[in-house]
Amino acid sequence: QMINPTKNISSTDSRRKISLIIGIGDYAGGQSLKNTKNDAKQMSSLLKTLGFEIHGEKAQLDLTCKEMKHILLDFQYSVKEGDMVLFYFSGHGLQWKDQNYLIPSDNFNRNQGDLCGSDLPRYAIHVQSFLNEIENREPFVTLFFLDCCRTYHLRNENLTKSTRGNSFEYSRGLKAMVSKKAGTLIAFACAPGTTADDGNNEEENGLYTKHLLRHLRTPNEDIEILLRRVGNDVTTESNGQQIPYVTSALRLDHICLFQGKRETDLKKWKQNAQTVAGGNGDGKQLNQLSNPHGIFLDKKQNIFVVDFSNHRIMKWNKNDQQGQILAGGNEQGKRIDQLNHPKDMIVDKQNHSLIIADMGNRRIIQWKNQNQQEILIDNVGYCENHRVMKWRKDAQEGIIVAGGNGQGNRLNQLNSPQGIFVDDLNQIYIADCGNDRIMRWREGDKNGEIIVGINYGQTECLNQLHSPTDISFDVQGNLYVADYGNHRIQRFDLNCE
Repeated sequence: QMINPTKNISSTDSRRKISLIIGIGDYAGGQSLKNTKNDAKQMSSLLKTLGFEIHGEKAQLDLTCKEMKHILLDFQYSVKEGDMVLFYFSGHGLQWKDQNYLIPSDNFNRNQGDLCGSDLPRYAIHVQSFLNEIENREPFVTLFFLDCCRTYHLRNENLTKSTRGNSFEYSRGLKAMVSKKAGTLIAFACAPGTTADDGNNEEENGLYTKHLLRHLRTPNEDIEILLRRVGNDVTTESNGQQIPYVTSALRLDHICLFQGKRETDLKKWKQNAQTVAGGNGDGKQLNQLSNPHGIFLDKKQNIFVVDFSNHRIMKWNKNDQQGQILAGGNEQGKRIDQLNHPKDMIVDKQNHSLIIADMGNRRIIQWKNQNQQEILIDNVGYCENHRVMKWRKDAQEGIIVAGGNGQGNRLNQLNSPQGIFVDDLNQIYIADCGNDRIMRWREGDKNGEIIVGINYGQTECLNQLHSPTDISFDVQGNLYVADYGNHRIQRFDLNCE
């Protein structure tokens, strides 16, 4: 007898699920945070897809102390017995006299001075009091996610202004909290008394929330198991410098945020695309492309384009009407400063360079600027067998994970597959070039499904593709396609209806 994997899950989808999401980044006194508002907005978007009601209908950003106290009280009174309650905060938070406080955007006292410890009970939010009030409403479960242990400069009230250079002390992160009632879980971005990473300049999320967003979308999974995975990923990426911490008083087994199919299984994209680069005919002007072959999308949704027949690499900043040349553009050739039908590229952030597959010259080249290039690999080749292979580390041979049934347009076939993308659930997205479509192959399936390019044809219509060669996704899940034959980059928006 087959076991139903959802049979023993503590029911949540039948309950009302409510959440309050707060992100504060614009602090006074040079203590602003770069990624916290992005964290909150993306958390709000995710929870909506998981069936949560978002208090205020969206993430609450840069709240003052007065605004924050008002919305916390409003949210508290909205909680009903039996609700699943989720509270998320991204911003500054610290401990003082063994109590945890969340810092609002107006982080100063009535004299416009920097906050000191004794100011916190009046000008900040006492976390334990808020949690106690939520628990008193008798929810089914209460989940607190506190990504708020960034370094904060708290004024030392024992020192005088004449010693201002030494008048601040660093916060020590939050203190571990204990729930007074069963049914509560509190997740901290880092261990007690330590601080969290707000993400580097290329990131749109703090380290903890980046991994939290990725794992919370997993259905039918115990929240404590998910948070262990988050903790492992954060600890690994930070080389042990940041270790998330959880205190749990959940009384039931297998509390999950939502049930059903994997969220990515349900993803559909609008079939009419928007042109985000090129689309002005075949040409070499800065607003044109000629057979774009590869694309790379950075965290800011800027698009790097391998402009195949123009022998150059272009960068299109978000919403720009034309691009800029980053590499090549010096006519077709084999000099170190030239390219010959480049096919693909990646951005090497660490070395501030581009790594380019220069197909016509059979080489891999590192390009730092127009005056500094280096050949990394020479005399390389290329072939295709209408299939996608997976090779495990140290394996002697690969396994076919998509196609492999000859050239064709059936759902178990591919025709000259080009760019691929593998998501967190090992689903494979393929630019099926010869069939003018984008395919999705779930791990272990014999057949794929068409997600874009259902309307066969090679015209410039917004719902058709002509020999697509590469794909990418932005953080919202929108799909970008290098529409090779139509000399443009298309964006297919995720259908959230």
